[in-house]
Amino acid sequence: MNIVMPIQISASQIGAGCTLSEDPTAAWTSGTYAIGDERHVVSTHRVYRCAVAGASTASPELDPDRWQDRRPTNKMAPFDIYTSTAAKSSSVDIVYPITARFCNAVALYGAVGATYDITVKDVAGGTVIYNKTGRLREPSRSWYRYLFGARRPLAKVIATGIPIRPAAEITISIRAAAGAARALGMIVLGKYRPLIGLGPWGGTEYGASAEPVSYGYVRTEDDGTTTWQPGHSATNLRCKIVLPRSQADQAVSMLQEVLGIPVACIATDVDGYSGLSTFGIISTAPVSYDGKGHASIDTSVKGIV
Repeated sequence: MNIVMPIQISASQIGAGCTLSEDPTAAWTSGTYAIGDERHVVSTHRVYRCAVAGASTASPELDPDRWQDRRPTNKMAPFDIYTSTAAKSSSVDIVYPITARFCNAVALYGAVGATYDITVKDVAGGTVIYNKTGRLREPSRSWYRYLFGARRPLAKVIATGIPIRPAAEITISIRAAAGAARALGMIVLGKYRPLIGLGPWGGTEYGASAEPVSYGYVRTEDDGTTTWQPGHSATNLRCKIVLPRSQADQAVSMLQEVLGIPVACIATDVDGYSGLSTFGIISTAPVSYDGKGHASIDTSVKGIV
């Protein structure tokens, strides 16, 4: 298994070439508001909803009795821990130029559009040292689906092998035809690290499983009628990893480093197993020192919506 350990991205790292404004809602100013009014605060990059009608003289983040914290602003939505909070646009392509330090991997989740582009320069405005592009639709699995069926959106994009630089500029673009919807649920920039360390062999065993889960609401009444409320979804991941015993201490140290931290987990980078990856929290990962020459890790990852 490989882990992308996220680098925290702040608004100051997003360049002027970003095509999104802070948020479609108006910025908060002192005034009178009705229940349900929404305003954003630039300093917190959050959107708040008025819960008490009347005059508002304190900034929403300082007045929780009057203002409910609802979500991140549209511009900063891809940088929280939820794929379900997405940056959206139907008027312009989504472009994020981000300055990141010592990043060798990018993972995108919840991307909607026609194509994506990941371009890395050694410094802002410098020389291109990496590029990856592609379509945001899964390949057709049959002639029938190709001719008649809607192709499914690509669930995730993972780019690895990015040359490490101390101040690289990573530009992520989501493009579509004029007027079409574009969205980007999450951007993960970080360090791509294998749990098997530098061992000469090892990896994920056959039998690994991906478990899609739904958090929709279903209730069946006594008369058989059913109430269904759609909700967000996530993917849990379970796999067993074998590795040289000499790398087990390093694996324990890495797991201790990421405990309780949302990370991108990729069970294997072998073609045909892209479903065995998710963004979530490693809930259990006991490392067993099975013998003189080998160890194993039974890993469970709880996906985040």
